[in-house]
Amino acid sequence: MAAQDSLETLMREMPPRPGDGVTVDWAAVEAAWGLEFPPDFKGFVARYGEDFLDEDLSVIVPTEVTPQTCDEPGAPLGGMGFITADARATWAITEPTGLDAVPEDLVAWGAASSADLYCWLTQGEPAGWPVVVFSHGDDTWTRFGYGMTEFLCRVIQADAGVQPMHQIPLWGRSVS
Repeated sequence: MAAQDSLETLMREMPPRPGDGVTVDWAAVEAAWGLEFPPDFKGFVARYGEDFLDEDLSVIVPTEVTPQTCDEPGAPLGGMGFITADARATWAITEPTGLDAVPEDLVAWGAASSADLYCWLTQGEPAGWPVVVFSHGDDTWTRFGYGMTEFLCRVIQADAGVQPMHQIPLWGRSVS
């Protein structure tokens, strides 16, 4: 499924609520991070913002960090930077097997109240970054061979390809 198709499917399956979208200065954010974010993520943020399905999953919206928007000195990448640092430290501690990556390849895009972490492996072109999820319950990482919006579509449609996610509140929550 192409990224644009998966975003359109997601919007059909779980329509965004009015006023949910967030405007991001992508040029400033990408300059701060030194990378380009995936187009489906940008589209998701514009339509859904941070909370997806009543806060079951918080999507981390990157911000242009200034002294006015950052409550921690020395945190140039804001909340997304903190969660990414946590994900990278967790990766290093848990030493995932069968995944060819180093901690610096991770960028976190979401977190759940269960302390699960949702990340990209930033290998290759941003549109092709696969999702990796850290399950806090059993301290394991799972790689999914598709991007963020396709991953979310598959979860809400209870797709067998994302069976490891069957216990999260989004599982099978499609409205269609």
